[in-house]
Amino acid sequence: MQETYNYKVVRQFSIMTVVWGIVGMLVGVIIASQLAWPALNFDVPWLTFSRLRPLHTNAVIFAFGGSALFATSYYIVQRTSHAKLFAPALASFTFWGWQLVIVLAAITLPMGFSTAKEYAELEWPIDILIAVVWVSYAIVFFGTIVKRKLNTFMSPTGF
Repeated sequence: MQETYNYKVVRQFSIMTVVWGIVGMLVGVIIASQLAWPALNFDVPWLTFSRLRPLHTNAVIFAFGGSALFATSYYIVQRTSHAKLFAPALASFTFWGWQLVIVLAAITLPMGFSTAKEYAELEWPIDILIAVVWVSYAIVFFGTIVKRKLNTFMSPTGF
């Protein structure tokens, strides 16, 4: 019997992992170049090092790393549980919600909207959306474990 899994959301997160990785690292190259050639900001406030650096760190950590985490965990939980993702619509929401978080960060950080806290620069409305997305992710992840077809808990799921 061939089992089917929900690979759509896994594929979406995987593609965006590559996209956000390229974007985040490109911003890193731009700000590194600004250290050598400060005129590369062209006297445009939203292109200055101080505004692009938080964008770079958030893009690499949360956009690239977060998307990779979602993709791999959704893939692994299905395979080790021998069950499709619990609440596919909620899984889709985690993808679109996470992408919205990233786009909002990419807009607000260069504009100077920041809490000025290292690695927690995003403003509170975006933080609330992050919390909603992560709670939704937890529901999908643990719901999939609960509906698993195996009586044993596979250890890779815990990693």
